[in-house]
Amino acid sequence: MDVSAALGDAGAGWCPHLAILVPEPAEVIPALASFYGLGARRNGWLVHRSQPGRGDADRAALAAAGLDVEALEAADRLVIAEPPLETDPEAWALRWVPLLERALARGFEAAWFSRYPIRLTESRVTAVSAYDRAWDDAFHGRPAVSLCVYIVEDADAHVRDRRMAALAPMHDGVVVPGAAGTELIRTRR
Repeated sequence: MDVSAALGDAGAGWCPHLAILVPEPAEVIPALASFYGLGARRNGWLVHRSQPGRGDADRAALAAAGLDVEALEAADRLVIAEPPLETDPEAWALRWVPLLERALARGFEAAWFSRYPIRLTESRVTAVSAYDRAWDDAFHGRPAVSLCVYIVEDADAHVRDRRMAALAPMHDGVVVPGAAGTELIRTRR
């Protein structure tokens, strides 16, 4: 799933907090590789947050999807981190602010953050909203492009639209797959 065309000027003047609705797990890594590839082309400092114990597997999968992980890590342009799972949404978000500031001081245009996917079921919408809201509060207006990955494989169009509406208030846009590729639906200006 190539997301680069849908992201337009992200990281080049517009630093959005985005959600992406991925219809199946197999499409997560290609979407992330596309996202990080675009960030690298736009002089971004790339951060992939893996679940604890999954960093090496994510590293290998991103490389297999075409991202030059080895070169990006060697140049200190990509970090694959395995932070502990936080129970406090605000602490979870704020721990990344000093890292963004250091990356900007090193000459990067913006940080490009993403993380492991979350299955967006009806029961999880409320729980993940607190984390998305905290992330948005910490990074809104800063030079950071963020992509929150949600798997919605069990959702028909009506359910998917309802879940997208729940994510919209704390995201600048939602990336969705369409017949002609991915599309960005801007939710805030």
